Amino acid sequence: MTTKIEGQEQATGGAQIERLRVLLVDDNASVLRFLASAFSSNHCQVTTASTAEQALEQLGDDPFDLVVSDIKMPGLSGLDLLRAVKSKLPGTPVVLITGVPSVNSAVFGLRHGAYDYLPKPFSVTEVRDLIHRLRRDRAAGNGNVTYPAGLTEELARRQAGVQAISRIGEVALQGLEPSVFGEKVLEYTMQSLRCDGALMLLRDQGGNFNASRKGEPSLVGQILALLHASFGDVVKSGGRDVFVLTKRDHSFEGLAALVPGVDDAMGILCIGRSADNGAFLPDEKALLLGYAQTTAVALQKMLLRENLERNLIDTISSFVIALESKDPYLKGHSARVSLYSGELATVMGVPPAEVTLMSRAGMLHDLGKLAIMDHILRKPRQLTEEEFELIRTHPVVGDKILKPMRFLACEAKAVRHHHERYDGKGYPDGLKGDDIPLIARVVTVADAFDAITSDRPYRSKRSLPTAMQEIVRGAGTQFDPVAADAFSTIPLARLEQISRHLDLRFVADADAAAPPLVGVR
Repeated sequence: MTTKIEGQEQATGGAQIERLRVLLVDDNASVLRFLASAFSSNHCQVTTASTAEQALEQLGDDPFDLVVSDIKMPGLSGLDLLRAVKSKLPGTPVVLITGVPSVNSAVFGLRHGAYDYLPKPFSVTEVRDLIHRLRRDRAAGNGNVTYPAGLTEELARRQAGVQAISRIGEVALQGLEPSVFGEKVLEYTMQSLRCDGALMLLRDQGGNFNASRKGEPSLVGQILALLHASFGDVVKSGGRDVFVLTKRDHSFEGLAALVPGVDDAMGILCIGRSADNGAFLPDEKALLLGYAQTTAVALQKMLLRENLERNLIDTISSFVIALESKDPYLKGHSARVSLYSGELATVMGVPPAEVTLMSRAGMLHDLGKLAIMDHILRKPRQLTEEEFELIRTHPVVGDKILKPMRFLACEAKAVRHHHERYDGKGYPDGLKGDDIPLIARVVTVADAFDAITSDRPYRSKRSLPTAMQEIVRGAGTQFDPVAADAFSTIPLARLEQISRHLDLRFVADADAAAPPLVGVR
């Protein structure tokens, strides 16, 4: 509860002394009574509050001429109240009551516009001197400085909040891995809310949790420990409220907001701030809730896009499989190239996410052959020059098919360039060396190996050791020497396992064609 105490009007030299409206805030009842008596006896209209939260409610009424607040209180501190007052009413002077002098508190108070300090223990005389100085400064125009609204802290936070929400929505459309997306959300949240640490847990539909962390490690660890103890309560909030995570010693304050998901998928966004840097204000809690809800929408968009993309890839792959199924020699070729590509990428130390891309590129590398007549693809005799030139167009055709699908941009590079040679004598663009995208250099080796070890209508397949020798022999001419060397380290037993994929007769297609090594269409 808050109370109001009417001050007295007193004539001095025939003039009335101005009554100042003063808001007094202290959680110590005896100190609050002393302050109320001291200020009211000096011709002030006094309103009291025992917490900063109660004081914030009072700020919505008529403006005060002075706010006096203790620094150390449960919940929001006097420093937090100072920030809130300067955000809402930048011209209102704020005096902070401090016990043991604190350099951090003094610096913080000065930086955020504290009018003065009252060090404990203080006397009625000190209160009277403070009021006299305030009246003098008000008369001189120094005690009620109005700052431009655009420079107030609350407005700045809100502007940063809008930017953060916009950025979270943007990164959801960038096709990032969930862990990378989580790190971006934490980055924007920490920048906006000035956190000392942040944590986001994301649970996928399989029930597996991934954690992203940012900031001071020990504080993040404490946030996680408190979250474990309150996990059920945070989930029960349903994303409607922010849950406060605070240690008993009040050394820091943490907040947790649920990120609602679909089915079993969900997340929790947590932030923490050291007590030295102040507690979180109501508008900051509201911003965190907004970030969590925006993250939920973004994750749902990502999941929907992922499902759409997966369905589209499956559809394209089915076309490739249908193409190969028309010829018993072709069955399983793209699937095996996909497996060889993934195996090679793994041996080369490529990051897991890129291994996935290279495997998928192996599956799609022959997509352009959909536009080539079947009788040419299956022709058992030597192709005419015109037919061979038509075959050579399939990398460009495949690239054109994938061009509108921006999420397959990396795979499209392999589709277009898997017939380039390291010595620059390949097609369609005659790229040389490292100018050929790595994903294409990997698929080229995988494609050639499957060609060499596959039956064709006009020749029999060669053994795995022989094929491996040809790959090594082509290093630096047809193949990237690094990729060729890495491929040679794959155990023959593993290559044998892949070569039997689908247990069908299969023949290499024109992709393996790099005369004179593989010499096919």
